[in-house]
Parts: sequence; C-alpha cells; structure tokens
Amino acid sequence: MPLVFCSGYLLVGSSLTLQIMGPAGASAVLIFVASSSPFAQPWAVLAGNLLAALIGISLGMSGLPSVASLALAACLSLLCLFYLRCLHPPSIALALVAAVGSPELHHLGFMLVGPVLFYSALLVAVALVYNNLTGHPYPKPRLSRANSHHTRDLPPGERMSFTHDDVDRALQEFGEYVDVTRDDLERLIKQTEKHALRRSMGEVTAAHVMSRDLYWHTPDTFIEQAWQTLQAHRLRSLPVVQGDDHRLVGIVTQVDLLKHFHPRPGRLSFGQLNFLRGTKLRAIMSSPVVSVTPDTHMVELVYLLSDRGLHCLPVVDAQQRLVGMITQTDLIAALYRNWLKQLPD
Repeated sequence: MPLVFCSGYLLVGSSLTLQIMGPAGASAVLIFVASSSPFAQPWAVLAGNLLAALIGISLGMSGLPSVASLALAACLSLLCLFYLRCLHPPSIALALVAAVGSPELHHLGFMLVGPVLFYSALLVAVALVYNNLTGHPYPKPRLSRANSHHTRDLPPGERMSFTHDDVDRALQEFGEYVDVTRDDLERLIKQTEKHALRRSMGEVTAAHVMSRDLYWHTPDTFIEQAWQTLQAHRLRSLPVVQGDDHRLVGIVTQVDLLKHFHPRPGRLSFGQLNFLRGTKLRAIMSSPVVSVTPDTHMVELVYLLSDRGLHCLPVVDAQQRLVGMITQTDLIAALYRNWLKQLPD
C-alpha cells in the first residue's frame, strides 16, 4: 500500500490519492489475504476497477443530484461487473467515490482512469510475486484433468466420480452467488471424498500391502542381466540400489530395456533381438524415483497407481533405503480384501 500511495501521489497529488486509497486498500486485502477468491483474480481487479471508474466518472460529470449519482453508480457497476464476470467489491466503492468525489476529482474527468489502472496493475503485479513466492498460486490455476496416456478419457480415479457438469448443475440449483471458483469447489469435494475413504478404510498403509522379498540390481549391472531377471521372475520393473544399505537411486522398467534392443543383421524376429553390449543400468535408469514410505495411507497409493499412471512404487525408509515394493496387483488385492471386510455378515 505505501508503494501505491507514493505512486498515486506522484501522478495526481495527495488530495486525489487519498480519495481513492479506500478502494485500493480494500483491493489489497482481497488480493493478498483471499487470493483464491474469484473477486481477487487479475481480471476482476483490472476490469472491475476500470469499468467502475468509467461509470462513476460519467455520473459525476452528468450533473445529477448526489443521491441519484450514488444509487446509479452502485447499480450500474454491480450489473456490469456481474455480467462481465469481473465482480470486485472494492470497484463498487470506487464507482461511488468517482461519482460524488471532490470538484478536483471531477475536474480530472476521464483522466482518473490512468491512475486507477496504474494502481490496479501495480497491486496485481506485486500480488503475482508475493503470492507465488509464499506458496499461494496466483492467479488461481485451472484444475487439470489430463490423462497420463494423453487420451480424452478422464483419469481412472474420476470416471465414477462427479464431473464438471455435475458441479455446474449444483451451483445453478444453489440459486445464489458462491464466492468460490468451480475448480476450488472441485478440489474441496475431492479432498472430502479422500478423507471419507480414508476413514472408511481404516489405517491401511503401504507397510501392510508391500512386497518385502525383492529383486534388485545396482547401477553397474549390465542391462542383459537385468532383462534376464525380469524375464525369469515375470517382473515389469526393477529397483536400482546402491551401497550395502540398499539406498534407492533409480528404477528400470521393461520399456527402458526395450529401448536398447537392436536387431541382429538379417534377422527381424523379435526373439532374435540383442541388447547393446556393455550398457549399464546407470545409463538408462529413471531417477529420481517416485517413492512412498511405509506409513503412506492406501488412499494415496490409489492416486499414484491410477491417475499418475505409475505401475509400481518403491517403498523407502527415512534414509531412502529400499524396504519394499507395491504394484498395481498388490493394490487391487488389498482393495478387494478391504471390500470383503466391509460386507455385511
């Protein structure tokens, strides 16, 4: 706010700056304290203040009685901002100030739009830096429902859940304006569903469902040996560990290994493919690895092994030592057992 005041003082002087400081201060409260609100988004701040200033100035210069100017400024600003989806409550106050301000302000006329846009843009610019540095994304990003396989299907965890249309219909049936974005509302519902599922499942964690007797290799293992291990034990992935304490440093999948096949001359049969000789796992392994801890709840595992598109999850302790693996098969079996427990006797 001191920055806004100093800028306004340099542009239009202290008298006019003091008159518009009230709406500017209210805008600052919304932008910095309630940055996720639809009222605080950049479009609402910039467009709302611009439209309100134009309406207020026009009425102030019309010669109407003060009471009429105030009433019209409030009504017209509210209607315009509502239909243009740029509702910003301080903008209504700005329209009132512009409509019945001092003669000095009316003398400035439409030139007032310049300072208004300047302080609005300044507030938004500072909010962009401050909110994002403090871990509050601004402007609020849209909720992504991207499929990890780049198809038009919803992520697996959402196909039997609510949709955008469901939320839109619920908001319409509510019958009142809700000071929350649709994306924030969807996030809230999802978190509620997650907590309800967690409560119904009890404290089932990764430690309860993970495999403990594991096959693994080191970064210096040749890819031919890794392939033989995968084939012999019908595995899709292998953790890569380092040191006597088995610290997890990477993971290798069948896909990673298949990228390093090459055909023998004159032979095209898949069964006659060779590996590139001398290649070690450190050259092809994926690192860093998405992993979980033994106390990770099964609800979190469901998300990682479905919507994130992962096929397995290494389980590590506080020192990043490998202690287990969880596959989609392990998760399905655990969910099935949990479902059986909930059946009536």
